[in-house]
Amino acid sequence: MKNNIIKILIVDDHPAVRSTMVDVLNEEGFQTDFAEDGDIALQKCMVNTYNFVLIDVQMPKVNGIEVFRTLKEKNTPIPHFIFFSAYSLPELKEEAIKLGCLAFLQKPIRIERIISLIKDYKSFPFLVYLNSCKQTDSIIEKLDSLGFHVVKADSIDETLIQLRQINYKYLLFDSDWPGSEQESIHTTIKSLQSNTNCFETNEDETADEALKKIEEHLHKEKANNYHI
Repeated sequence: MKNNIIKILIVDDHPAVRSTMVDVLNEEGFQTDFAEDGDIALQKCMVNTYNFVLIDVQMPKVNGIEVFRTLKEKNTPIPHFIFFSAYSLPELKEEAIKLGCLAFLQKPIRIERIISLIKDYKSFPFLVYLNSCKQTDSIIEKLDSLGFHVVKADSIDETLIQLRQINYKYLLFDSDWPGSEQESIHTTIKSLQSNTNCFETNEDETADEALKKIEEHLHKEKANNYHI
């Protein structure tokens, strides 16, 4: 989002939800547009440029997943998609993550959560689970200084939930974890077909040593024309 104005399309078949989100996001300085169903959303995305699409999964005519999939099949630049639903839909959630959505949130939605996701996505989200590592605070502080949006998970269950809700670019975890926990992380990432890059550290590594590995990877990404 090199443009200072962030453009957001809000898609929901409930007028009150659309109206509330439009009002709050406009107050935050975003430029908003809206659509009452997936078909109109798809038409608007084909002729307008948006940075983000906030879209309900279950809607008349064309559902949110179908809108996202159709745009991806067009092989053109598409906005970051944030899905939300009033129902627990694990299969649709996994499909959305596989397609590359930014997040899949459960209603009722805390608008502050969406605002945070949008504002912080100028840098890729970085998930950290280092429950037994003494260097955790120092590592998080250094990642913050590099411009990452760092999310700290306090348990393996929270880590797995975060991975299923947010399309994290990076994950840093403790290599001293039990093998079963490490396997569950890799299995989840594989099942979601996400592009999460995993880094390991342990109690014997200093924060600087842990960060050195991450920075070396970032330099390689830049050399291969990836945008951090």
